[in-house]
Amino acid sequence: MSSQSGRKLALPSRSLLAVLTMLAPFAPACSFFAPTLSEYASGAGGSSAGIASAGSLSNSSGSAGEAGLGAGAPNGGQGAGGQAGSDTSAAGEAGAAGTLETPDPDPIQGHPVAPAETVLDSVVTIGLPVFGALTRYDVDESTAAASAEAPLFQPFDANSPAFWDNLVAEQTQARLALIALPTRGATTLDTTDMTGPGNENPRRLSAWVSALERANSGALFSALCVVDTHYLPAVASAFHGTSDGTQLDLAPASDYDHVFWARTVQPWFDTIPSSYWYTIADHPIIQWGPIDGGFKNTSGNLSKMLSAVALSFHDAYGVYPNFVVDATWFAADSSLPSNRYVIGKSPWLTPSASSDGFVSYQGLTWGTGLAGFVDPSSTPVFPRKTLDSYNNPVITLTTSLADAIENDSVVTLLQGFTDIQDSAGLYRSEASDWATPNQYLNLVRRYGDPKTSTLRLEAEGCDRYSDTTKGNSGGAFRRDGDLDVRSLTSNPGWAVTSTAAGEWIEFDDVDFSAGNYRFIAKYATNADAARIELVVDGVKLAPVILPKTVNAETFATTSLGERIMSHGPHDLRLRFLDGLVDLDWLFTRKLDPKLSLKVAAGTYVSAAYGGGGDVNVNAANAQIWEQFTFDAISAGSLGNGSQVYLQTYNGLYLIVAAGTNAVTADSRTPRAADVFTVELQSAGDLVPGANIALLSADKTHYVSVGTDNLLNASATSVGPNETFTIDFY
Repeated sequence: MSSQSGRKLALPSRSLLAVLTMLAPFAPACSFFAPTLSEYASGAGGSSAGIASAGSLSNSSGSAGEAGLGAGAPNGGQGAGGQAGSDTSAAGEAGAAGTLETPDPDPIQGHPVAPAETVLDSVVTIGLPVFGALTRYDVDESTAAASAEAPLFQPFDANSPAFWDNLVAEQTQARLALIALPTRGATTLDTTDMTGPGNENPRRLSAWVSALERANSGALFSALCVVDTHYLPAVASAFHGTSDGTQLDLAPASDYDHVFWARTVQPWFDTIPSSYWYTIADHPIIQWGPIDGGFKNTSGNLSKMLSAVALSFHDAYGVYPNFVVDATWFAADSSLPSNRYVIGKSPWLTPSASSDGFVSYQGLTWGTGLAGFVDPSSTPVFPRKTLDSYNNPVITLTTSLADAIENDSVVTLLQGFTDIQDSAGLYRSEASDWATPNQYLNLVRRYGDPKTSTLRLEAEGCDRYSDTTKGNSGGAFRRDGDLDVRSLTSNPGWAVTSTAAGEWIEFDDVDFSAGNYRFIAKYATNADAARIELVVDGVKLAPVILPKTVNAETFATTSLGERIMSHGPHDLRLRFLDGLVDLDWLFTRKLDPKLSLKVAAGTYVSAAYGGGGDVNVNAANAQIWEQFTFDAISAGSLGNGSQVYLQTYNGLYLIVAAGTNAVTADSRTPRAADVFTVELQSAGDLVPGANIALLSADKTHYVSVGTDNLLNASATSVGPNETFTIDFY
């Protein structure tokens, strides 16, 4: 750009729910529908063919119903102006979806936003499958630079603190709740020694902890210890002084302490603070990789080793761990099923017959998925993009994510976030197998964060941009291209800098659940009245006149406006109308109110564990399962006559089942048939204590409490069973 100026996340997960299920009746598990990319693009509530654009609902705020924006390129298909990466021509002002943008509204004065408004909510995981990103840290810039799948960020080197800052930012944008961090063991017991086989001595993970602290993001993540068992024979060889390739003998019990505990597991847990440990029912979880030819005398001894490690863990930390072991362990040691510490069996993918795998054990399912995989000889094993049996294009990662939901997986490891060597990475890239740099981050978020209550998009990591000057004047962050990016000095991270009039950045295919959102920018400017403008799917919000900041390192926040968003992906463009603005990030927050619904009997409508089946009215109190977000479809505050979707605490939608008219909470994508109209049944406004009825989309039937204490949509008039007393949260 021109140079004119310049805690802890609680993850009780589904296994804890399974424990609770043993104690009390619970609705049967259900596979939550997860839309494919083509379904998003072709009409399941998406921006080009959503409800509003179909004409069934009005939206005075101009949200999803901008029907003409697609112009033959559904949901952000790239039009004539604006390319992925650099765009130095004026043609870039054409809309992202291939049509000209709407005219500029009158500008408004920007105002600061309270800091609490830009704090990210933790990802809701209770009652939903959890996705964990297996994150290698044996990466270096020379390998990254030589790869056909080079990351957008450089230098991609785990020895650099900036690498970890960018990693945390990318995993935050992907809305990952769980980060799986491997240990390959340490060479010595010296806590300052970072050497180890495969360059993944877990003491190196102190860099990840430091990056979390710099980003103030500790509450967003939990960490899962993953033992990369392939490297443990090398740990044993270093301890015993034997030659490389010597098998690790499981018979000597002394190695349970020297190799498996003191040099492999303990360094990981000594490095990662306990506030970050991923636990189930308060037990830290350790996942173990496959047992291969590097081990001998495994029968009967693998189980003994695990028990010894569990006892050492308890002696060190005062709590017993639980283990999830690879399926190969059970073939190597038939005594494992009786081990009290083993709660899960997992598939660890190597080049085989499938791009994902799921294994059930003791009623719980654990999974693994890939974005792609290439073996060391460069023979494609799992391409990132392929065709299904109907000759339809399929993205491999989408299959893994959808299968995790279908299999109701407790934890699904995505192998792996930074995996350049195997062509399996999820990071930002401009490689040919990424439709946009943020494509794989967006896919993970689409399936892992259905509620989409908050999101932060880093300006320097945008998908597309228009820049009027050659080269990166800030010399930071991006591997190539003309976007000007500088490092921040007062905080970790980067900012787009040296912006000129008419330049812009854009994020494509950003998923939202339905509802009303506020957009916030973090910026710095020394100009008196510089303007920026947000464009959503080609529709411009009012330009915002930015209050001047003290200097280039003093950033402020301002609201860019609010907008009703349809369910599905949208394109967000930030235009620098006058230039002279440095931009750190764009933030979104969902504004729709959460309400509880009390029935005539005095109990509350409840979607137990966030949904997955029938909706009952058995709750004595209004807790999280009894709070429903009333997602706006049309502009204006919630009131009599408002048309809304209803979302559970987890982000699943209440729907009216075809045929039976049962009201269930088991859909990730709303339909036209799932719109409810709020009808006020008491005098005054829609305030706490007011009575409402909910008219279904057919305009004939009301939501009603059945004799079985379940909700249905069968009543044709409003009576006591169709009247709900509301409260706000």
